[in-house]
Amino acid sequence: MPPTISLTPATLKAFFDEVALLIGEDNVSRDHSSGALTGALGQTTYGDAFSKADTNLPAGAVRPETVQEVQEIVKLANKHQVYLWTVSRGKNLGYGGTGPVVKGTVVLDLHRMTQIIEINEEYGYAIVEPGVSFFDLYEEIQRRGLKLWPSVPAIGWGSVVGNTLDRGFGYTPNGEHSQSQCGMEVVLPDGTLIRTGSGAMSDNATWALYKGLDGLFYQSNLGIVTKIGIHITPAPEAYATVEVDVPLESDLIPLVGTLSDLMRRSIILNSPSIANIFRIALTSEKPEVLSQIGPYMKADSYVPYDLLERIRVEERWGFWRAYFSLYGSVEMLSALKATVERAFRQAVPGVQFKYREWAGLPGAAISAAEDIKTEVVPHSGIPTVEPLGIVDSRGERGGGHICFSPVIPPSGRELYDWYLAAKKRTADAKFDFFADFHVYPRYVIAIDLVIYTMGEEQRLHELYKQLLHDAGEQRFMEYRTHVGYMDTVASKLDFNDFAFGKFVQTLKDTFDPNGVLSPGKSGIWVTGQNM
Repeated sequence: MPPTISLTPATLKAFFDEVALLIGEDNVSRDHSSGALTGALGQTTYGDAFSKADTNLPAGAVRPETVQEVQEIVKLANKHQVYLWTVSRGKNLGYGGTGPVVKGTVVLDLHRMTQIIEINEEYGYAIVEPGVSFFDLYEEIQRRGLKLWPSVPAIGWGSVVGNTLDRGFGYTPNGEHSQSQCGMEVVLPDGTLIRTGSGAMSDNATWALYKGLDGLFYQSNLGIVTKIGIHITPAPEAYATVEVDVPLESDLIPLVGTLSDLMRRSIILNSPSIANIFRIALTSEKPEVLSQIGPYMKADSYVPYDLLERIRVEERWGFWRAYFSLYGSVEMLSALKATVERAFRQAVPGVQFKYREWAGLPGAAISAAEDIKTEVVPHSGIPTVEPLGIVDSRGERGGGHICFSPVIPPSGRELYDWYLAAKKRTADAKFDFFADFHVYPRYVIAIDLVIYTMGEEQRLHELYKQLLHDAGEQRFMEYRTHVGYMDTVASKLDFNDFAFGKFVQTLKDTFDPNGVLSPGKSGIWVTGQNM
C-alpha cells in the first residue's frame, strides 16, 4: 500500500492560515485541485498528471516567491508537523509530476522564484532560482545577445534547478547537468540558509566555478535548493549535427561501444541519444509509415517487429539511430567528421551518416537562434515542447508515459542483453518499446519510455515492477525513478547489509529530525517515519 499521512483538518488549516499571512491567500492551495503551472491538457491540479489513481495526491500546496519565505514556511512546517514535498516547476513528467511519495503531503511549489541572478558570458555560467525554466534562460541569453548555448532537455518547460537536482540531462557539451552544476544555496530543514563550495565565503567570485558538497542535495530530502550555478557551453565557430544509422538490432553493441570510446577521447563532446526503429517510425511524420503502424497504435497492442523490419528496409533506415553533434573551430570540423566516420566504418558494416553542417567563420560564433533555428534534438540549446505529443500516440487524448531508466556500462554488450529482456517484457505486456538511450563516456542511461492510455495503468505498473525485478537480478539500478517506486529502488541497495540506506537515514535524522522535507524522497526517511 502507498504511504499516507493523516493530518487533522485543524492542523492543516492552522498551517495554511499562517502561510497565507506570509505569502498571501492566492499563493496557498488548500487542496490539490488548483494552483500548479498549467499542464499539457490545460490542467492546474497537483499530483501525477499521468495517473488516475489517488495514491500520490498532496493535501494542498504553498507557493513562496523569495528565499526568506521558504525559510519561514519550513519553520512553520516544523511547528505544525506538516510534511512538505518540494518541486521547482512540477514538470517531472514520467516520474510522478508534482505527486509526493506520501499521500497528504503539502507541495512546496517554487515556480514563483524566477530570478536569473547572473549570466556570465566570459566564464560560461548562470546562477538561477528554481522557477527559471530552460525557455527562460535561453530567452534571456538571446535577449542579451550572448554567445552561449545553454543545455536543454527534450522538453524545455521544466526547471533548470529541478532537472539538475534529479540528475536530468540535456544535449550540448554541458548536457550532463549534475556534472555541469556548481555552487548551491540551500535552506536546511530547520530554516537555516547555507551556500556550498566557494559560496560559503561572502562575495566569493568562484561560487559558480569551484564545487563543494553540492552532491549531498541531489535526489535527496536534506534541504531545499533555492539557487544553483550551472555551466553553459560557449557558442562554437563550426557545428554539425550527425545522425548515424546502423542496420541490425545487434549493431547496438558496436554502436554504443564506438560512441562511448569517441566520447572518452573527446572527439564527441555532447551526449549521443539513440532511438530504435519503433521510435524512428513513430516520429518520422511520413504518412506512408504512420498509416502502416497506425492500426496497432491503440490500447492493449504493440506494433509487430516484423512490420517494423519491413518499414526499415523500405525506408532504408537503420534499426538504431544515434543523434549527436560536433563542435569546434572552423579548422577542426572536417577532421572531427573524418575521425567519426572512420571509427564507425571500421566497427559497423552498412553504417549510414546524415549531416547538417554550419561551417562558420574563423573567430565568429554561430547563433543558434538565427542560423540553426530548430532541431529534432536540441544540440544547440534551442528549447522545445514538441515531444509532449507522444503521450497521445496510442489513439487517446490524455495518455501518459513512464520511464524505466537503468544505468548500464557503456560497452554495448551489457546494454544489449538488458534491452532484449526488457523488450520482451514490454511486448508481453502489450506495450511498445520506445528506446531513449543516452550514452556517456563511462555509462549509458537506458530508458524504456512506455506510452500508455489511462485504462492501461494497472498493467503498466505490473510491467514496471517486472522491469525493476529484472534489473535487480542483473545488478543494475535506475538513475531516477517514479515516486511510487522510490522505496523499492532503495531496497535494492544491499551492499554491506544496506549500509548506504542506514547512512543516509542517519543524515536525515540529524538534519531533519521531524522529517518535514519530502518524506520518502529516494527512499530516505527519518527513523520511525517509513510508512
